[in-house]
Amino acid sequence: MYLLSSFDEADSTRAALMRAGLELLAERGYKGSTTREIAARAGVSEVTLFRQFGSKKALLQAAVQKLRPPVEQVLPGSSHKEVASSSLENSLLHLAQNYMRMLEANQGLLVRLLPELARHPELHGETGPLGLRKAMSAVFEYFAELQKQGLLRSDESPSQVAVTLLGPLFARVLLLGAMGIQPQFDLKAHVRGFLEGRRYGQR
Repeated sequence: MYLLSSFDEADSTRAALMRAGLELLAERGYKGSTTREIAARAGVSEVTLFRQFGSKKALLQAAVQKLRPPVEQVLPGSSHKEVASSSLENSLLHLAQNYMRMLEANQGLLVRLLPELARHPELHGETGPLGLRKAMSAVFEYFAELQKQGLLRSDESPSQVAVTLLGPLFARVLLLGAMGIQPQFDLKAHVRGFLEGRRYGQR
């Protein structure tokens, strides 16, 4: 579930350059990453980098837009499949477990990369990375489908429901993990607590 293992990019040279660029951005920051080092890590010449992207900034902007969490490995099946009421808790637990595995597999990368992107908003643009927006949309659609099936109450937006379930996991793995704080955490209890009052018909 390594975030940089693949890009939606048919050209393997461009994909390697984008992956190398993001890795070095996380490791050395924007100013500390040079086109020569990015090209070397990608296994190509610096001339190739400039031919493909024109500049370091353009390369990193393209890479950030392509950055997309592997939601197909996180969501419990297609958002359009029926989820039996009896299996709702198991489906959400599966989602939460996979989401935590993805965060843990990329913890070091994300802890360094996210602050660098915050310092350089020109790299992700005003609307944020397209790949990330698509991934978030897929998650929101999953929760919208559960609401449509009558398994979850629909008085909250799908995005709010998703953040309520997954936001604490993000905070635990990335924020607390970055500080070396690992309090005990019962994922099953978290999912049950999330469902309390949210199953359709509950108040």
